[in-house]
Amino acid sequence: MDIMKLASGFLVLCLGFFSQSSFAFPTPQPQAEKVASKIAFIQVKAEQGRAEAQYLYGLLLMSGRIIERDIGLGVHWLTLAAQQGHKKAQRFIADIAFDGKLVPRDLKLAEKWYLEQGTQWSHFRLGFIYAAGGDGIERNCGKAIKQFLQSEDELSKSNAVWVMATCPDAEYRNGERAVELGKQLYLSNPTSLTIIDNLAAAYAELGEFKTAIELQTKAIAFVKEEQKSDLSNELKQRLALYQKHQAVREVIVLP
Repeated sequence: MDIMKLASGFLVLCLGFFSQSSFAFPTPQPQAEKVASKIAFIQVKAEQGRAEAQYLYGLLLMSGRIIERDIGLGVHWLTLAAQQGHKKAQRFIADIAFDGKLVPRDLKLAEKWYLEQGTQWSHFRLGFIYAAGGDGIERNCGKAIKQFLQSEDELSKSNAVWVMATCPDAEYRNGERAVELGKQLYLSNPTSLTIIDNLAAAYAELGEFKTAIELQTKAIAFVKEEQKSDLSNELKQRLALYQKHQAVREVIVLP
């Protein structure tokens, strides 16, 4: 999450959050004083328990663009807003806990708030959390597949194909279902490198290595056209497995 980009338009948001009628200034004030007064007003409302004000004040503290940056205090106010059901605050905390940049990665915390969301994005992120595991989360490919499918977008469905085809835990692998879904995605987007690569893995899981090799070769050709050498090496490694009649077994690693 680009906190600086978020903060770039935040001053307008803060100034528009409370109408001018909320303030009764007897004489015109310099702009800096107006901003300070409005920030103080937001802080007071946050302290009074208003979730929207807690969310805004938390963002102010996180960004450091208007007031001094304080990540810990910002998280505190955002958490208070999230606990009141403020959806944007819940997502913000979940995102920074997942990304591990502004604060140390905490997948358990991210899981908690994503589960409150029920959105396409939260299902997408929960899929990765359960597929990777760690930070107090037990890896569970079954949960990962369920979350990816609930997200319903093309990329998430393709991720579900990958997990169904490559999960190290045999109980969650389902080559037939992976191929069925992967073929549907391929028909709708036959030039997607990710879809082709994942469908190849699904065919390999079924033991249909000839088809897996054909698809993987096609994926490698696409990569050469785009000159992505690092990705090309990964695809070639998987092709080598299929040529040896071996399927892929992989635990997703979060960046």
